[in-house]
Amino acid sequence: GLPSAGVTNILCIRKQKFICPKSKMCPQVITQIAKVAGIQPKNQISDAVKYRAIIELGKNISQTDIAENYAISPMTIMRFTKQFNEYIQPNYHWLPADIAFDDFKSGKFAKSGMSLLVMDSVHHRTIDIIESRTNNFIRSYFLRYTFAARKAVKTVTVDLYSPYRPLIHELFPNAIIIADHFHIVVQAFQALNSVRLQVMKQAGNGSHDWRALKRYWKLLMKDSAELDYQHYSKRINFQNRQLCDADVVDRLLNMSDELRKAYNYYQQLLHVIHHQDTESLSNLLNS
Repeated sequence: GLPSAGVTNILCIRKQKFICPKSKMCPQVITQIAKVAGIQPKNQISDAVKYRAIIELGKNISQTDIAENYAISPMTIMRFTKQFNEYIQPNYHWLPADIAFDDFKSGKFAKSGMSLLVMDSVHHRTIDIIESRTNNFIRSYFLRYTFAARKAVKTVTVDLYSPYRPLIHELFPNAIIIADHFHIVVQAFQALNSVRLQVMKQAGNGSHDWRALKRYWKLLMKDSAELDYQHYSKRINFQNRQLCDADVVDRLLNMSDELRKAYNYYQQLLHVIHHQDTESLSNLLNS
């Protein structure tokens, strides 16, 4: 049954078996087990638990956490969902004005191994999960919605995966495409790290510069506004001198002009995105 004060309630029920002998009105022997309200025949989970688990699926909680709260298995919740599937049909006449796509690794769920999460980007609620991120799957999914519903979409936020662009214009004629700033920062992050590895290779395996760039690489990737300028400690790769994080980064950048250029670009990008400076961001991306 439903848990009480965090403790699972287990009900042990003895049910009466009724036997109706033969009679003139009923020529056969009939046996029947007494029914218990709120529990389906041959089930060991009450209907109340099923209903509560289904309601919990509407929240941003994993199936594993829901299953743990109600002392059932995640596979049981999946079976409940299939049973109530006919009552949980999407409304194909409505879409939120602002939606977002994000692909993720879904394993055997999709042949390509990648599925697509569709969200309401304003209220941070999941709308649905599309089995595959291929254009055919996405097109066939959204064409189920009426043209009026698709026309009402104003913005679509996506990553930098280029095949999405023409498809979005086709499905949502009035939508503006917004590139998710997280993926822009990730590209700059990867580019900076690539320059760091090149400088390490040029310095030679095991050299002072190689060891310093390998040991303190996280400081290079950190937002400069979050670097520690106050606390000093011994740094192994710099003759055990007392240095703060900002001092270490400055010494690392002195090892290469290319590394300093890449670092400055990365930090400028973080700064303009954090302060939502659209003009500076445009100039930076076009530089």
